[in-house]
Amino acid sequence: MYFDLQCARRLHPSHAAAGRFALLLALFAALLGMAGQAAAADLAVSPDKMSLLAKTTAQATVTNASGAVSVASSNSAVASARYSYGIVTVSAVAAGTAVISVRDSAQTRTIEVLVSASSGGTGTGGTSTYAVIAANDLGMHCADQDYRIFSILPPFNVVHAQVIKKGSKPLILDSSSVDVYYSGASSITDPAGAGSINTYSVGPTYKSNFWELTSRNQSYGTQTYRRLYPSVAPLTSALDAYAPLPDNVGLPVPDPNRFPALAIAQQGMPATAPQKFQRYDPNLAFFTKFPFGGTISGVNWFSADGIPILPRDDRGATNAYPLLRISAVTRGAAPTATPLAKLDVVVPVASEADCRLCHASSSDYGSGLATDFAGTTKYASGVAWSIASAAAAPGPENLQNAAKINVLRLHDAKHGMRYTSSVTGASTPCRNGNEASCLDVRRSIQCSQCHYTPALDLLHAGPVNDTGMGEEGRQQTRHVSMSRAMHANHGKYTDIFPDMPAPRSLGRSSEVVAQVLQETCYSCHPGKVSKCMRGAMAGGGVVCQDCHGQMRQVGNDFSANLAGGGSLDLNKRVPWAHEPKCQSCHVGDALTVATMDRSKMIVANDGIRLLQAYLTSDAGKDVLPNIQSQGSRFAENANLYRLSKGHGGVMCKGCHGSTHAEWPNPNPNANDNVAARQLQGHTGTLVECAACHTGTLPNNLGGPHGMHPVNNSSFVSSHESLAESNRNACRSCHGNRGQGSVLSRTFADRSFTVEGRTVKFLKGTQVRCDACHEQKL
Repeated sequence: MYFDLQCARRLHPSHAAAGRFALLLALFAALLGMAGQAAAADLAVSPDKMSLLAKTTAQATVTNASGAVSVASSNSAVASARYSYGIVTVSAVAAGTAVISVRDSAQTRTIEVLVSASSGGTGTGGTSTYAVIAANDLGMHCADQDYRIFSILPPFNVVHAQVIKKGSKPLILDSSSVDVYYSGASSITDPAGAGSINTYSVGPTYKSNFWELTSRNQSYGTQTYRRLYPSVAPLTSALDAYAPLPDNVGLPVPDPNRFPALAIAQQGMPATAPQKFQRYDPNLAFFTKFPFGGTISGVNWFSADGIPILPRDDRGATNAYPLLRISAVTRGAAPTATPLAKLDVVVPVASEADCRLCHASSSDYGSGLATDFAGTTKYASGVAWSIASAAAAPGPENLQNAAKINVLRLHDAKHGMRYTSSVTGASTPCRNGNEASCLDVRRSIQCSQCHYTPALDLLHAGPVNDTGMGEEGRQQTRHVSMSRAMHANHGKYTDIFPDMPAPRSLGRSSEVVAQVLQETCYSCHPGKVSKCMRGAMAGGGVVCQDCHGQMRQVGNDFSANLAGGGSLDLNKRVPWAHEPKCQSCHVGDALTVATMDRSKMIVANDGIRLLQAYLTSDAGKDVLPNIQSQGSRFAENANLYRLSKGHGGVMCKGCHGSTHAEWPNPNPNANDNVAARQLQGHTGTLVECAACHTGTLPNNLGGPHGMHPVNNSSFVSSHESLAESNRNACRSCHGNRGQGSVLSRTFADRSFTVEGRTVKFLKGTQVRCDACHEQKL
């Protein structure tokens, strides 16, 4: 869509005129059609949206019906409906969403139903005895939709889930007592359309050619990604044992916890039945051969690695934020059995790795910067490389494929003389663009065959060579990583990919931020249409460069020496393994930050959090060091947020949301917010103790990050002795004088009885001592 808008601005006058003429014809035809028939009253249903508590009913009025009227529910486990004499009666069964369809002989209308649990914190499960906590691992995955020319990433999503048995001391259950499944889910408030659901990747609606068979009796997916699987005699590639991939089944994934033993799992789409989480990880091996890695103990999650979901729903509409319902059942029970608990979570995926703006020909309304105006116009032999056009490229992604072909031809022209054999390492130059070694001749290229990326290193082995596969084998130790090839190479063209001004600097306006993001990160990462960065931090104005640095700094990674025959430089960044941490901006609480030297930090308006994850004095360094505040109460316990756990062993992302999509999403209707609402009745970080706990909690500071019980009348009435024994503990969140801070704000409306009177706090209020009594801190 974004590219189409850019192209529209460059339309030739004749094209624009033709478009206007076609539009006028269509409007004229529509008017004729309207004039040629008598006006008929439309079927109407009012109201068309309902919010109910479980076990209650509501009614809607039907008017202008023609013939017999019928009603049906998209999810009778959530809401059922019946029709009688112009009235639809909707009965709420359990928390969740459903769409009631009302049909007469000619038309259909719908009622969107949102059912909330009759008491908070019960989620959408069958009882309040159990809870499912689940999250996507990254906040956004990416996948190509056409694999004919080259591919950066396959359809491959990951969900982690924990099953909690509630109690005064909740228990995280393991695979000896429960099984976990996923199935398609939808939301009536989905911005992509009520009822948008994604259950298949191969089916009535075309979504990708990943599973389409090629002339080699491979699917495009296996033909492309077999290069990344090791040669295991008698197979040239271990992936060949799974080829061609069955429809709706993803790539096989080895269990890194059991390596060198091979334990392989595959996840599928829930097209016809719920799909089981294929792995349970009590501990998790993470790049154990490297100094930055190790075995992370006690993750205790169920893992579904490699769900092959794509960003198009079953109706064909684009939706980068599809929902899956995660259900826990008693071990050995049927996947359709009544769940102990369930939760709807976003499994995000986008296809916006877009080369077209630069690598499409200007004749196709691209900029021509890397085609018509490229600095390299000829192969080593002196023959000019030919610019591909959309008209001559294979479809259905014709324009994108033309740009991809141009990428391969430019790569052959710039680097072809340095190509080497994967078997012997001998020179296999591409001089004219037509030799067997030329990328444009080989096609179905997988970039990571040469340019290592940890994202596709399923065994966490690091860059490797594989001579056993022949010329398609990996030769990653001779080339820079994918991150360095993309970020460092493109980042040096600062006239095309400009730097982002620092927060609070004079040059940083909302217009400049939007423009720089479009010209840098969003040239490849989701952002033009779908949003990778869409959570609470984005809502607060933090952008990619504020955490990760400029493009050239992101690209200055551990593979810098490989192309020259050197070794890995582990003093530099390792993509996907070395990332900013929460503690880089959440350096302390309201009490501790007051004693810090923050002269080189960019502090937010709240006076506590930072707007940049590195010191201003480090901002220009080639190797960008992030701030490390290991003493902060917000510090992770693992190298990465997505691998860390917190209160009671619950994974951090289970309470805070996925990376880049931290709760709450500023759009109240966003699918990202569904899980939090189901778990605790409102959006935002999981703070309601009743989501996991039962009974009366002790009046102490044993909660997440040292919190006291939240929304708890017992604590409100008896916290005085706790405050008097440790005033600084109160000051940590409520401020040095008890005046309130961003850390004491309420996540929902609150109401308490204090000394015989009612005290109310609206959502977002920074709770201060004198709201209820005199200021005692």
